[in-house]
Amino acid sequence: MTDRAFHSVREVAELLGIRQHGVTALIRSGELRGVDVSLQPGGRPRWRIMQEDLEAFIARRTHQAAAPRRRRRKPTNVKQYF
Repeated sequence: MTDRAFHSVREVAELLGIRQHGVTALIRSGELRGVDVSLQPGGRPRWRIMQEDLEAFIARRTHQAAAPRRRRRKPTNVKQYF
């Protein structure tokens, strides 16, 4: 990630590999925090995402793979014919 404090919707979309509409949907759903920096309140929002909020979102969405299940061994006294 970069050292900048804020990212645009386009930058976040590129970092996450999703479309800009997806980032906006995440902001509107409350999963990703965004700051509206538009000059007119109530107008079209111009979202900026803080670096800390992006990192927190990624941490919440990151899942660690479960340990592989051990397979039962087949009995050695059984012969298999193919």
